[in-house]
Amino acid sequence: MRTARFVAIALVLGIAASMLAAGPVVGADEPKLTQQEIEKIVHDYLLREPEVLAEALRRLQQRQSAAAAQKAKQAVRDHQQALLSDQTSPVEGNAQGKVTIVEFFDYRCVHCRRVASTLDQLVRSNASVRVVYKNFPVLGEPSVLAARAAVAAQQQGGWPKLHRAMLAYEGDFTTDSILALGASVGLDSAKLKTDMMSPATDKALQANLALAAALGVDVTPAFVIGERVIRGALSAEAFQALVDEEAGKR
Repeated sequence: MRTARFVAIALVLGIAASMLAAGPVVGADEPKLTQQEIEKIVHDYLLREPEVLAEALRRLQQRQSAAAAQKAKQAVRDHQQALLSDQTSPVEGNAQGKVTIVEFFDYRCVHCRRVASTLDQLVRSNASVRVVYKNFPVLGEPSVLAARAAVAAQQQGGWPKLHRAMLAYEGDFTTDSILALGASVGLDSAKLKTDMMSPATDKALQANLALAAALGVDVTPAFVIGERVIRGALSAEAFQALVDEEAGKR
């Protein structure tokens, strides 16, 4: 916000200064104003009419938001394959669903944990919805370990159970705690440990990080619905409204 405000001030000052410096204000024989005089005129004007700066800031923010949204939309179009059809990304709901929600999440993110039940309910309530999960560990090494385990669990067909076990887990994610969780849901701990550190797991996680960067995603949770990139969790009602909107386009 502070940066945008400074830019807005600079725009106002720049426009005013260029207009005043362009030539004499009263007559052809009048001398041009000095830079100091121009700045004082603009300064005094902004103090008298602060709504001018507020309007400039509002318009600047609108332009920046529109530009960011258009950039994100194009990025989504450019990465449809990675978003919708990546075989290493777990899918829940209707695998052939018309509406896809892609979530970038971190197992240690409290907001990701809270929104998980909302997504589950959305899937239960909408036969046309599929959810694609993208491991995006941004909260330190424990998050990376959990993400590795999630990818590795897919090799045993045990991702759904481990996924929910890790979302519910209240302790610190360590190799030992994750292997214990895996065993508790029926996974082969030795294989899980090996697959966690495999080149295939590295490749899957790196692909997610690269995709997030391309989309401008730097927080969790983040969602892609249609051509929208949404940062942060939404309410059940907001998710449903977006699902209905996307379903209406099909």
